[in-house]
Amino acid sequence: MCRMVALSFRSEASGIALDVLGHLVEASRSDPYLREIAGDGRHCHGYGYVAALRRRGLWRVVYERFDAEPSLSGEEACEANLEALGDCVKRLSHMIGNVEEAMVMVHSRRTRGEPRGVPAAHPFREELIITAEGGPELAELYLSHNGGVKKEVLAAHLGIENYRLYTDSHLYLKYLAKHLEGARYEETPQLIARIVSESKPLTKSALDLCILLYSPTKGPMLAAASYVAEKNDEKRWRYYEPVLIESKGITGYVSSTVRDLMRDREPATRFMDGRDGFVAVLNPNMLQIIDLQ
Repeated sequence: MCRMVALSFRSEASGIALDVLGHLVEASRSDPYLREIAGDGRHCHGYGYVAALRRRGLWRVVYERFDAEPSLSGEEACEANLEALGDCVKRLSHMIGNVEEAMVMVHSRRTRGEPRGVPAAHPFREELIITAEGGPELAELYLSHNGGVKKEVLAAHLGIENYRLYTDSHLYLKYLAKHLEGARYEETPQLIARIVSESKPLTKSALDLCILLYSPTKGPMLAAASYVAEKNDEKRWRYYEPVLIESKGITGYVSSTVRDLMRDREPATRFMDGRDGFVAVLNPNMLQIIDLQ
């Protein structure tokens, strides 16, 4: 369970991006949809982000994860994580204030029964070989997840025996990376759509995903995907409902609580919500949406 955003934007839309990140911090501190499900509205079990930033025509990737546990525990760890998330967004604000273009994923976590600590914080990272114009190259794949999947089934598919050491989301990234291995860079959105569609039987609650693929020669590709298995449960649908946003110079994915805050404060933003079963490629100028089969 989490709140997360994925944003692709040009420099002229950096102000909107900063506002959205601020809304994420606010939603993580007090989320009425989470409170209805879990009794506590705080997403305070760790955070993380990955940012691909273009300056002077060159891309670089910055990656960070944090969880105050196991150094702290309980309420103390919860409040420390929320404070650290706020500090993280302030640092990100300085990073993206003068970029030509950026693709950013930020995740705040709430978990029940999954591992804790920095290795369990999102986004997760894996390396894989993809095919670019010059031939095979080593790429980076990052994933943030809201929802739950059947980790025992994934672990068996991947041949991982000590699967309890991993979160279900980390195992899903390994599953995704395995099935994208060797793919052509341009074909990855369609392949992700096929993999997510084939993953529907593995989904326990939802498969809301933010995905960043970074190619050394082609640069970053940012995508969001969604499949909600619990649509008939009104409370859980409100929580897991995926939302795509679009405004001048920016597109993105936001969790439903972030959408609610934006509707009050970002009147120029267009929202595509109430939609389920898609992969969306996020570019500053447009959303490319692929429906799941």
